[in-house]
Amino acid sequence: MMKRVRTAISSAGILLLAAISFAAFAESGQEAQVEVSMEDFQALEGDGWEGSLNYLNYGSDKRSTIPVKMAIEISGKRSLQIAIRYPGEEEYNNSEKIKISRNGKRVDGYDLVARELQPDGVLLLTTLGSGRDDDRKADIQMVYFISANEFRIEKNVRFDQDDGFFNRNVYQFSR
Repeated sequence: MMKRVRTAISSAGILLLAAISFAAFAESGQEAQVEVSMEDFQALEGDGWEGSLNYLNYGSDKRSTIPVKMAIEISGKRSLQIAIRYPGEEEYNNSEKIKISRNGKRVDGYDLVARELQPDGVLLLTTLGSGRDDDRKADIQMVYFISANEFRIEKNVRFDQDDGFFNRNVYQFSR
């Protein structure tokens, strides 16, 4: 009987310790690692994407918008090829590649910090990492909005840890 009581107390203690540890982990703001795969981008493949690039021109501190067209090709198990055509161009003249790490926890070298499937079916992916913008060191946040008919990539920049992020540019497409 005494052995059962000790086992019950010991089991309860372990459960209590686990609950306390979980609560401390949740309170720390840390969450389980999020992952992404090429399947998340599959709906984007193809051409016929039309939209715009809206960007902050550092020279004038004004925002500008230009029309753009895009085609997307899955080019392997972990990479996506994006071809962009700017105004006045007859062919796609800019090519970008989005790469996913083997473990699915990084996109283009930045840590995947959030993954959310919104009620309207749009997949929202957010990455964060260090990089350069305007020839200066910066924290770079990339936000991808993905659905079969809409695709948006936002680049947000923060030059100083004390400042908040500001939007550097947004590619927005539909088909």
